[in-house]
Amino acid sequence: MGRVPPPHSIFSSLCTLMRSSFLIVRLNPQKLAYLKFILEGYDHLAILSVLDPEKGLSKIHFCEKEKFLIKEILEDLKTEFSLELVDFI
Repeated sequence: MGRVPPPHSIFSSLCTLMRSSFLIVRLNPQKLAYLKFILEGYDHLAILSVLDPEKGLSKIHFCEKEKFLIKEILEDLKTEFSLELVDFI
């Protein structure tokens, strides 16, 4: 039986076949890990990369087809996480 690639490799492979996007968000730095676990809990819906841990600045990578679900999740967490959208590509 072959070795199973880590989830981020699976994500990268799938998104190369489809269009990928990312969001830059700022949130309460104490909530970074929690947001990462939430996104991963949705069957690795997105990959969160911390850009500046002190400012809570993060980049969220996701497949283009999931953008509405990502935005819905982030909108639901906006108040609790003091989350703001900085950039969307």
